[in-house]
Amino acid sequence: MLQTFGVEIDENFLEILLFSNKSFDKYSKKKVLPAKTVIDSTVTDNRSFIYIEKGLTKIVASHNTKETTISFSGDGEFIGFASLLSRGSNQFELETISETTAYFIDPYFVLNVIDESGWGTSILLKIIENLTQSVNYYGKFNLLPAKAKVAASLLHLESKKLGKSEGHLPKEICQHHLASYCQITREYATTILSKFEEEGLVKLTPKPITILDTQTLKEMVGFEVSGSLH
Repeated sequence: MLQTFGVEIDENFLEILLFSNKSFDKYSKKKVLPAKTVIDSTVTDNRSFIYIEKGLTKIVASHNTKETTISFSGDGEFIGFASLLSRGSNQFELETISETTAYFIDPYFVLNVIDESGWGTSILLKIIENLTQSVNYYGKFNLLPAKAKVAASLLHLESKKLGKSEGHLPKEICQHHLASYCQITREYATTILSKFEEEGLVKLTPKPITILDTQTLKEMVGFEVSGSLH
């Protein structure tokens, strides 16, 4: 986390800057979206910067007929950081997993608020740093064997537990979501999860999926599992 003059530059800091701005309501639109709502990919290009107030979403990329989950986003997270630094269009879709309350914010307003804050350079450098870390994370993640990928996905999703008990994944998460994130079949994901349950690493039922042995899963992955920015 970057600090400037004692101020921590993170997503919470950006949230305070945006929501406290007197023009925020003018340049943002609040929506409550039902579960399993697919939002057009234009929301992740230079037309919208999104703040997830409450809920769980996934960012999906489609390659030919195959769909891959790139990341998950939960309470208090922003989507669209890459669009702040580029005018190009990203070929992603945002899909809600649970009912989601989100703010769609004009990215030019976001950039103006950052610029006028007095910490503009520090904030943009932090965004670049986090985006770079995301790219590096995915590079290492894609090289993992399937078993370690599932372990990493469990740890990643546990961080999106939305304030619930430690070790609990969001209750909406099932094998389908893990398989899509790990780029393996649902059947293979189920087999690996069942093996984890036999080894006392997780509890699959009743929902939510619960991690029982975080340390072993971390050792299986071999590097720190982080969230991601898009």
